[in-house]
Amino acid sequence: MAMSDAWYKLLGGGQYPSESDEDAPVPPALPVPFCRCEPGYQVAVVKQSRHPKTAGRAFYICKWNDSLNPCHSFFFQWINGPDKFDPRIWLFPYYQSESWAYNEFRQWVPPPPNPPPMTEEEKQEAAIYRVNNPPKCHCGVRAKLQRPNIGVPPKFTPFFRCSLKTRDGWSACEFNEYIYGPRSHWPTEKEVREFESGKKPWPCTTTPSLRCKCGILPTKGVVPSELGYGYYCGNSYGEYWEGRTCDWEWFRGQYELMLQLGRTKEPWKSRDTINRKLKIRRRRWRGRG
Repeated sequence: MAMSDAWYKLLGGGQYPSESDEDAPVPPALPVPFCRCEPGYQVAVVKQSRHPKTAGRAFYICKWNDSLNPCHSFFFQWINGPDKFDPRIWLFPYYQSESWAYNEFRQWVPPPPNPPPMTEEEKQEAAIYRVNNPPKCHCGVRAKLQRPNIGVPPKFTPFFRCSLKTRDGWSACEFNEYIYGPRSHWPTEKEVREFESGKKPWPCTTTPSLRCKCGILPTKGVVPSELGYGYYCGNSYGEYWEGRTCDWEWFRGQYELMLQLGRTKEPWKSRDTINRKLKIRRRRWRGRG
């Protein structure tokens, strides 16, 4: 059902600029603004534009900005001015739903130029040197060499990644280089021409490829928990997930299923019971008043 103009304006539409308004005012970034939507005021989050007119510029938007939790106030506020416009961001995929708190946001920085092409002999020499002299990751520590699929026909080139881990098993930084040198990040000139001609979609219209905690492309099939069909550790092979080196898995509907299963556990039961009792008590108190 289409929204009428009157209802659109009543909800707040038209009072804020949008991602396509490159000439809209740029208020001070701090203090972090609030969106006046229900329930209660929400602290705005930061996203980065991929619109052709404003690509690369950061802006504030309501935290309820997806289709499941839409904001009815249409809040929007620029953080960066036109000087941060950078159309090169179109050459890289991203997660459309991704947003950050202002203190956690990092402006997109173009990756370094692609390394020069190497012969097989040069790759072997460089690999021997780097194994004995590992590079340092973005955290400032020596990176760890990963050799995916040891003992089976290898699907991936060995690579260096951050040796530090977060509590849930992910690398502490996004450092990732082949055993013989840095990776190529930028598309080729031929690919750019295909983007411009419309033969291929721009990378910014797609999401990055899924990767497991090992830093490699995952395997597709029935996940090890046997709760769905999706993706799991890329080191796995065979019918019984041999060689699996991490516990990561993803399948459609996973979050909803985990939430539903979690509510059957005792902490969720107790919490749900308390919330129901509070609602009943409030109704009684209102009736007495």
